[in-house]
Amino acid sequence: MFNAMSPAQLTAVLSGVLREGADWSRPLDGFQRGQLKSASSIGRHLASELAGGPAVAARFRADLRALLADATVDGPADDPGAQPHGRPGAEKVQRGCARASADPAGAGPGGSVADAARAVVTAMDDDPSGDVAALGAPVGDLLAAARAAGADDLATAVRALLRDLVDAEIDLLSTHVTATGGSR
Repeated sequence: MFNAMSPAQLTAVLSGVLREGADWSRPLDGFQRGQLKSASSIGRHLASELAGGPAVAARFRADLRALLADATVDGPADDPGAQPHGRPGAEKVQRGCARASADPAGAGPGGSVADAARAVVTAMDDDPSGDVAALGAPVGDLLAAARAAGADDLATAVRALLRDLVDAEIDLLSTHVTATGGSR
């Protein structure tokens, strides 16, 4: 999810290393062994990411959308017990977000917090693939606008979602995907 390279690009790199490795003379030197171990690591992490990444990304995007939907309303949340991102006390954060971002005077360098929140939602709508990396710039702009407007509750809630996303990615990458089916 955080890779600068797409799964197709990673697979191409992995393929190139494996193809070269087939022609290396034996025994392998330390560099060559390191290259093969790195290729193995790329393959293992890519498999984990492909297996669980879409669900992690979808959960993050849904939680962010729920938070921002509340952040763009005028006034506190209708349901003070609602906790779209599953944290105790989320209702306090949501009410604070709504007040801060509904204030048009809370304009940062790129506009109001509400405008920045709408830009994040638009970025999600414009990218049906679910790519979390595509949200980096709009979320960064939102955090900058929140900081400029003093919308600390919103910034804290967004950072908490980002922290949860990173934790989920680490958990995902530590999960070993086993190959099933096929033959050797």
